This record gives sequence, structure tokens and C-alpha cells, in this order.
Amino acid sequence: MTAAVAYFHKTGAILYLGDAEAHLNIARRIIESRTPGWEQIGTTWLPLPHLLMLPLVRNDLLWTTGLAGAIMAGASMTIAATFLFAALRRTVSSNAAAAAGTGVFLLNPNTLYLGSTPMTEPVFFAACFALLFFTLRFGETRGWGALAGAAVAAFCAALTRYEAWFLLPFAVVYILIRGGRRRWIGALVFGVIAAAAPALWLAHNRFYFGDPLYFYRGPWSALAIQGKVNYPGKG
Repeated sequence: MTAAVAYFHKTGAILYLGDAEAHLNIARRIIESRTPGWEQIGTTWLPLPHLLMLPLVRNDLLWTTGLAGAIMAGASMTIAATFLFAALRRTVSSNAAAAAGTGVFLLNPNTLYLGSTPMTEPVFFAACFALLFFTLRFGETRGWGALAGAAVAAFCAALTRYEAWFLLPFAVVYILIRGGRRRWIGALVFGVIAAAAPALWLAHNRFYFGDPLYFYRGPWSALAIQGKVNYPGKG
């Protein structure tokens, strides 16, 4: 990932995507704008990727070049690949097969590019593969450490992309199936921790924008953008 970040930085491609620049600037606005503060996190995009960029966007060079987001993305992809390898090795009991599967994911040109830009996907990959690993581990050990790891991973995923909200009930079902005598308390603990992320986001939207579903139906939502008559990307 270091080589990919260096390549896309050299070619000036880190901020080709408009959303990448927007994510980077949301993080910067939290610490430097006319009205800095938490409210600058906005409403449509979930907050975790922007918060992870905060320590780096303070630096003008890293902010203007996009490296503040690229470094965060590259680190996330490294974490994602580590958890994916561990999950595959636990599943197939073969280092070679796990390495091959991880390579298929990590060496995809689209993955290499996304992992070098200030987008939300790299953080989501890291959280989802961590969730995969810890749920598999919990299914084998029924340990509280594995359950806690799965819950924290799910919490992070649900503060990164909305797709994770859809995954949470399925993770609960898996814990109920594989949890043995601890299945009910395990599912409850996991559910409370993981569901705290959507609950916090709904509360954020209610407090700052007066509507818990403002991210879904507000003027900057995907629903509103797709409803514009002259939107170039409509359909």
C-alpha cells in the first residue's frame, strides 16, 4: 500500500474523485473554518473516516496534497488485509491459500486506488474484515474477547458506511447460532455495542438538524440529489 500511495501521489491522482476532496475538507473544517467544531462533520457521510484524518489534516502540506487522507486509507487497507488473511487462515487452515485470497483483494487495481484516496471504503474494509475475523473466532472459542472485538469492529463499520447497518442483524443471528450457552447474552452485548453507532448518528442528526433521518431525506442526501432534474449523474 505504501507503493500505491506513493505512485498515486506522484501522478497527482489522489484527489481525482470529487468525494475524496470533500471528505478531506470535512475533516479540515472541523479544526479550521469560520465555525470550527463537531457540527462541521455534517450529516450525509458518516463520521469515522473524517475523524481518523484529523491528526493529519492539521498539516497544510498533507491536506493540500491529499496525503492526509491517503495515509489514513493506506493504513486502513493494511489493517484490512491483515484481518482478511487471519480470517482466511482460520477458515481454510492454509497460509498459502490465505495469502492468495488476500492477494486477490489487495492487488486489485481498483482496491489499490481506493486504498490511496481519502474515501470511506478503506476504513469500511478494515472494519468489516475485523468483524469477519472476530465472529469466526467467537464461533470457535465463545470467548468474550472475540465477542468484544466483533462488537467494536461492527461499531466502527456502522460509523463508516450505511451498508454496515444492514449487516448488523446478520451478525447477531450468527452469534445466536454459534454462541452456545452464551448465545443470548452474547447477542445482547454485541447488539447493544454495535447498535450504539446508528443510535449516535440518529441523535447527531436530531440535535444539529432537527430530524434523525436528515442524512436520508435532507437537501444534501442521495435521495435529494437524485431528485434533481438536471443532475448529470441521474440514473
